[in-house]
Amino acid sequence: MRKKGNVGFNPVLIGMIFGAVAGYSIPALYEALTSIQGIYNIKFIWYIVPILFLISLYLYLKSVQQFKAMNNDINLSEDDRFIYQVTLHNKASANVVNANHILLLSVCLSLTILIEPELSHIILCSAYFVVSIIFFTLISKQTAKVLAAYPTLTNSDVSIKFGDPNLMEKIIDGIDEGERLIMLHSLTKTYQTMIIMLSGILMLLGLYQAGTGENQYLAMFSIAAVLVYSTYVYYKKNEEFNR
Repeated sequence: MRKKGNVGFNPVLIGMIFGAVAGYSIPALYEALTSIQGIYNIKFIWYIVPILFLISLYLYLKSVQQFKAMNNDINLSEDDRFIYQVTLHNKASANVVNANHILLLSVCLSLTILIEPELSHIILCSAYFVVSIIFFTLISKQTAKVLAAYPTLTNSDVSIKFGDPNLMEKIIDGIDEGERLIMLHSLTKTYQTMIIMLSGILMLLGLYQAGTGENQYLAMFSIAAVLVYSTYVYYKKNEEFNR
């Protein structure tokens, strides 16, 4: 069996090349945007943050709609109904998770407003933070609801509790061999994609720092730590299971 950690050199090389190209182009784009902001007195961050919030809200509402549609009484055969429900469940799950990620990004970007710590900026940032906390709560409830439907949907003998640190292990142990194989392929592809993207971003940050002079050491060391730690955990778990 091919190991999940062995992603090959070519995908990593592609990520590095992409990162190099982006690393040379992004500093020029950054300078152009900074120049436009100075000339026309426009702060793009004031538009980016609410746009990201609206995208997150759309994904959340889409997830709610798909989850409700999953339980609709439709005239299908048992097999077709199962495929229909699993497809909608996967979409609802992906949308609510992405809603969480995008909302988190918008909150982090909103903090850059505090670079200029004016009273109006502090009030606006605080108000957005409160709204985001409320929205995060709604997203968490939707995530828990989607997760709780999984055992019933797949007839799996597994108890799912949102926030359980061993949740994925319990799901893998509780599902049948066919579902376990599908999940294994999905996780393998996710791991490979993560390695490629992080390698590209690492190269991008290095070239960005070289082009602009802005300190990116924290980001680069953090990404490198994620790559090293994830590889260590994977092979450590392999060692434990092979004993």
